[in-house]
Amino acid sequence: MTVRQSLRPTPARGPLGCAAVRRGLLLLGFLAGITGAMAQGVLTPPSSTYERPAASLSLSTNQSAANPLLATPAGPSPGLFQLGPLDFHPHLLYRFIYGDGIPATPTNRFKTVIQEVSPGVLIDYGEHWSLNYTPTLRFYSDHHFADGTDELVALQGRAGYQDWGFSLSQTYSSTVAPYLETEGLAQQENDTTVLQVTRQLGSHWSAQLGLDEMSRTLSIGTNNQDVEEWSVHPGMNYQFSPRFGVGLTGTAGTDLLTPGSSMKFAQGQGTMNWQLGDKLMLNAGGGVEVRQLLGTNLVNPIFSGTLTYRPWAQTAVSLTGSRVVTPSFFQNDVLVITTIGATLSQRFLQRFNFEVSGGYATTPYVGFATVNDFTGNPANHQILPTPAPAPNRTSRVEQNREDIARFVRVSLGTTFRQRGTLSIFYSHLSYSSDISVFALTSSQFGVELGWRY
Repeated sequence: MTVRQSLRPTPARGPLGCAAVRRGLLLLGFLAGITGAMAQGVLTPPSSTYERPAASLSLSTNQSAANPLLATPAGPSPGLFQLGPLDFHPHLLYRFIYGDGIPATPTNRFKTVIQEVSPGVLIDYGEHWSLNYTPTLRFYSDHHFADGTDELVALQGRAGYQDWGFSLSQTYSSTVAPYLETEGLAQQENDTTVLQVTRQLGSHWSAQLGLDEMSRTLSIGTNNQDVEEWSVHPGMNYQFSPRFGVGLTGTAGTDLLTPGSSMKFAQGQGTMNWQLGDKLMLNAGGGVEVRQLLGTNLVNPIFSGTLTYRPWAQTAVSLTGSRVVTPSFFQNDVLVITTIGATLSQRFLQRFNFEVSGGYATTPYVGFATVNDFTGNPANHQILPTPAPAPNRTSRVEQNREDIARFVRVSLGTTFRQRGTLSIFYSHLSYSSDISVFALTSSQFGVELGWRY
């Protein structure tokens, strides 16, 4: 069993450095804290009450779960004030969290109060462009943690011409928080550009093409790991009826790791959407990914799916599952993250929403035996760069570490005075690893108070 180190020394920089970063995947509720293409956060993400502003453009964005945002009302709506063609929608979120088992470094976990203040503004420019800026100021009561400021900037746009549709998103985020992969405070910066073109081909066929450029940087002290990814996503869809459709998508790309080697990868997936009656909905996809590193191929099945059942208008039950592959912050490793979860949401008395979610996730770290193991002291982050493999060595795939997460979250939220939201929550995370320093148990209780215009 080996753990390989990916971080390299880098010049010191301020908390809002300009290194580009890769997009972070949102969890489904608390599940998003476990799955994702970037290091998973320990702190409980905001409740579903606090959705990210889709802007009236309804574009999907890849934003860091560590930057809580509030939703704008669906469809065009006037902001608090206008300046020419600009429409301003300010928003504010305050979170108070008491947590135990929060890691400052591996093997060093503490109880602490965390307070987060997230003021921000969403600016609409006509019907085609939207810009959101949200900083998050985070304060800890325990002196083992350093206070910090996160940032999120998201630009989105879309346009259409006859049967063509075009969308563009540019997202930058910077976060300083505890992460499960590194078991301690780390700075992560993400920068993502996504361009998508779609075309409707008659009444049943449609086609799409996506181009992504994503980069991420993880820093612990003076050690740094960079990952940059370029990928293209062509696809075709056929909608047999309003209730049933299928599709086929492909992906090809390259991950450039510094330090480390480049990884080429390709994916093929089939997709399906199926409305089974008026109460049951299934969205699913599955296929295979082939990833090449050091002359060796890693072949993994991948899938994602959501089954939603609405027995009554105010009740929803959903089952989710996913399996994704993404580069690790440990050199020449990849994460194979498999997650299964369930969520029950119940609205009552017209104003209150109760939600409980939980699940299970496994994360093997899969890599190559040609790379020497990590020789530093993880408790003190004494990180050493990995020597290059000897020329006469033969690469072989091996599992270097496996983490298992079990998690549950319960929340109760309500609205007041139309634009205000209030929520209380409790979450519990049990995280085990076959490398003992990376295991932890954390319980967190919190209150969230938000406002949006």
